[in-house]
Order: sequence, then structure tokens, then C-alpha cells
Amino acid sequence: MPSTDEQLKRLVEQLQQMPGIEATLPGDQGEIVSLALEGRPVYEIANDLRLAPDYVWEVLGNAARMAAGKAPTERAEVGGLGSDTDPGVTGGYGDTGFGAIGNDGPIPVPGEPEE
Repeated sequence: MPSTDEQLKRLVEQLQQMPGIEATLPGDQGEIVSLALEGRPVYEIANDLRLAPDYVWEVLGNAARMAAGKAPTERAEVGGLGSDTDPGVTGGYGDTGFGAIGNDGPIPVPGEPEE
């Protein structure tokens, strides 16, 4: 498996095939590509822009694909363990088998008006 330096070097070489690509990218993506083309390492780009390194790698990979004439990849968003996938007041969380999790409304106190 190639080192991160080798991976970045390959991506930068691909990006250099399309001069000015950074100007065509929206938002922080253009800045990420520009900094990579200047020779900045991914961890430094991520730190300076306050972004996750994985996001920087994803942007650089997609930009390199675009420079090579390929469509960028799209990340599939999926719900993980405990994801709120059910709409409604309870958000899909009911009895957990360990007792109720407290997503029921408050018990009205007699004598107080209900809202």
C-alpha cells in the first residue's frame, strides 16, 4: 500500500493535468486543491482549514477524477446503529428492552391546566 505522501503525489500529478481546476470548484474545495498543488500535506490543509482529513482526501480524489475526465464519486449516506430513521414525535425510539428511554410526554399533575 502506498504511503500518504505517495498517494498525495499521485493526486497532485493528476490535478496538474487540468490547470486552473481549483477555480472551477465550489467553496472550500478550490482552496483545498490550490493548497495541495502548492505542495501542502493533507494534515496541514485539514488543520489550517479546520476540516476532517478524510474530507480533504475525498475532495482531492474527486478533483483528480474530474481532471482525468471521470465523474466524481458520491458518498452514500446511510443510517448507522441508533440512527433516527423513523419520523414522528418519538423519532423511532420506543421501548429498548432495557426499560423505557423516557421519550413519553410528562405526566400531568392534577389541578394544573393542560397545555
